[in-house]
Amino acid sequence: MTSLVRSLIRPVRWGDRLSRALQVLGNWLQLRQDAIRCLQWAVVAIYYVLLIVPAIFPPGSGAGSLEQLAVWAEVLFWAVWWPGVLVFTLLFGQFWCGVFCPDGTVTEFASRRGLGSKIPGWVRKPAWALMAIAVTTLYEHLSHAYSSPRAILLSLGLTSLLALVCGLLMGRSKRVWCRYLCPVGSIFSLMARCAVLQFKVDRGRWDGAPKPLPRAVDCPLLLDVRRLRGNEKCSMCGRCSGHRDAVRLGYRWPGSEIVNLGVADLRNSDVFGVLGVMIGLFFSVSHASPIVRLMTDMVRLPFLPSQTWLAVSLATAAIAILLWVALYLISGTSVQLAKHLSYGLIPVGAGGMILVAFHYSLELFQRVGLAFGAAAQALGNLLILGTAGWSIVLGAMILRRSGRSGSCVRVACYVAMVGGVAALFVAV
Repeated sequence: MTSLVRSLIRPVRWGDRLSRALQVLGNWLQLRQDAIRCLQWAVVAIYYVLLIVPAIFPPGSGAGSLEQLAVWAEVLFWAVWWPGVLVFTLLFGQFWCGVFCPDGTVTEFASRRGLGSKIPGWVRKPAWALMAIAVTTLYEHLSHAYSSPRAILLSLGLTSLLALVCGLLMGRSKRVWCRYLCPVGSIFSLMARCAVLQFKVDRGRWDGAPKPLPRAVDCPLLLDVRRLRGNEKCSMCGRCSGHRDAVRLGYRWPGSEIVNLGVADLRNSDVFGVLGVMIGLFFSVSHASPIVRLMTDMVRLPFLPSQTWLAVSLATAAIAILLWVALYLISGTSVQLAKHLSYGLIPVGAGGMILVAFHYSLELFQRVGLAFGAAAQALGNLLILGTAGWSIVLGAMILRRSGRSGSCVRVACYVAMVGGVAALFVAV
């Protein structure tokens, strides 16, 4: 009887159960690549149907039921798929990229049958992906692409075409496009640093694996799996899971990768991505905040006839510069610590991107007769405030880890800075 009572009150080892479940998932991804390829091509078909149908039968085309089908395709594409990808990437990593992404599937398929040329040095520059996402965002803003299915088709269709050409020209059965050139890949890599899941490598097991050793990992992103320490570029495809009994899909507390970054991990391109591109992505199309509208109105130039894009660009640049100055002062004029603190802004930056997707989702739902009212606005505000709180926690931990004096004052200043960013995007 006593043993029965003890078994009932014994703490449940949820951590062990979760670890085993995640390892099963990782191994399934590794073992069932055939099933995953079938799934990938199904996603390719669905993706292009949802992308092309609204462009062929836009609202007002008089196509009757086909026009209604196009409306629902647009709702599924932008109101369900895109916000879902953003949220999933921030919380769980780049499974979309490694398992589902149609451009990744196409470029790897082309790479198996292409020229297999060596990757030029200029392709490896991180500036290309950041430039691509900046140019894409500017185009979508100028063309009002979010309200034009044909403009969206041109933008995303061109991206798919470039992915196909990249696969035909470079690499052999690899995803060179995804590793170096994908516009959203640079942003997803930043967001995935916050994720709670990661393929972890036990270097002791790796180096001590008994012979004969298995074949090298077929990493489609050309990563050195042996030295994999985070989610920066990992697409979570699972092909390395179980290799040498040293690679396992596991969990971690959210943002631990950011807090534990070393000096060698801090890159200027990432800082630009956080302060410039990521902030600009949602600032450029955020119409919910009265502060955003006021700022863009303040920087309009009377001698230019149409410069909403210029006003937004100037306002975005001003915010990025102010954020960097604030980070530099909070860090005690330490450039390295300022860079590290900039990574702490990833959650609130990602929250802003999700917020923009959320607002556009509401517009699309209203077109089909679904209205959510004030509850939706409250949910959006809660989203941005929650991610701001996440950024505050990461910043406080980074400052504490730095060991600099006056940490309480620095944390208070960091809280005020993040709160100011969040205030820009809270709708009233």
